[in-house]
Amino acid sequence: MSDAARVNRNILSIYDRRRIAVYALCLRYAGLALNYFRAQKAAGAYWNNQTGQAAKLMFTDAYMSDNVIGWFMAHGVEYGPYLELANDGAHEAIRPVVQHFVEPFYRELKELY
Repeated sequence: MSDAARVNRNILSIYDRRRIAVYALCLRYAGLALNYFRAQKAAGAYWNNQTGQAAKLMFTDAYMSDNVIGWFMAHGVEYGPYLELANDGAHEAIRPVVQHFVEPFYRELKELY
């Protein structure tokens, strides 16, 4: 194997390891966000949880496709958008939870690069 081929292989290896590290970081923050949401909800934050379904079915996940890696939080109930948008977002949950983790997530992400 030529020197150029070894360098190319090493670059691709470093790139793949970083992609995997970023995906793992996204999985970590998806879990942290869900746990934070549940703790805040148990303390009475956000909307009035009349049936218990909306809070129980809230979920997070990470994704990786091509050059896009990230994590998200979403409702598992059809009326989730109403909970987030009702009363001009006065009782929204997703945005405040995600915003809570923006700075630490970016700080850790920058450490990978």
